[in-house]
Amino acid sequence: MTEKPYIVVVGLAENKIGIIIDKFLGQEEVVIKSLGDYLGTTEGVAGATILGDGRIRLIVDLIGLFNIAKRIC
Repeated sequence: MTEKPYIVVVGLAENKIGIIIDKFLGQEEVVIKSLGDYLGTTEGVAGATILGDGRIRLIVDLIGLFNIAKRIC
């Protein structure tokens, strides 16, 4: 049986978009480390964080995602 995906709906002013995710793992408070020059013009990524167990996670830039969505819709 195929699992149904989750859809996270986020809003910015009067705009809303849905982001499809495979699995919801939870919520954490993290410190965002800017990747500055490493990201270059990569839109949709705000930076990264290092989790307590040493794993690295990218941080989504919601404004960047809204800009991408406006261009493709």
